[in-house]
Amino acid sequence: MSSTKEDKKSLYEQVYFSIKEKIIKGDYSPGQKLTESKLANLLGVSRTPVREALRRLEMDGLVVSRPSHGVEVTNFSKEAMDSLFDCNSVLEGLAARKAAELIDNESLILLEECLFLAEKYFEEGELEKVAEKNTLFHDTIVSASNNPTLTHMMLQIRSQVLAYRTFISSYKFRPTFMKEHYGIFEAIKNREADLAEDRMRKHIINDCRAIASQIEGNK
Repeated sequence: MSSTKEDKKSLYEQVYFSIKEKIIKGDYSPGQKLTESKLANLLGVSRTPVREALRRLEMDGLVVSRPSHGVEVTNFSKEAMDSLFDCNSVLEGLAARKAAELIDNESLILLEECLFLAEKYFEEGELEKVAEKNTLFHDTIVSASNNPTLTHMMLQIRSQVLAYRTFISSYKFRPTFMKEHYGIFEAIKNREADLAEDRMRKHIINDCRAIASQIEGNK
């Protein structure tokens, strides 16, 4: 029986991650209706794991359930984005502070590798790889904070941040983002907790302003 329960959980998680990936990549656009029966047919599963996955995605803030309208991909507004990045800046600022106090050598090496590769890929114009290293840089700092509650909260926020970037038709990295990353890294490496937190919070707010500006430019 325990095996059956594990199989059901595994199936639900596969469905959840599959739909989540499509939202973050932009395959499902803001405001698009997601129908349980269609998703079930597409993924070759019953409606039960789809329903469970959609509930979790709603908790993540990636979909919204509307009475008499069903489930839709979240249509992010500027106000919602401002609220999201306000929370993001505080949480990642705290993560940077704690990382400066607790980070180990292995994580420092990984951060430095992320910086080196992101810069290399940026120069080569491989922006998807830049985005991957950018995300890993931030996730490594969150992990190094050694705070499970913070890590859990950031999982939810990270998905929404990535979705915002995807919903911009041609997201452009800011010219100063690498310099800011190096500054955050140096503060963490030197165990300067106040400086690490301050630089991270400013970095996130700068990202928010850049995304807002690009959204306005695409209208």
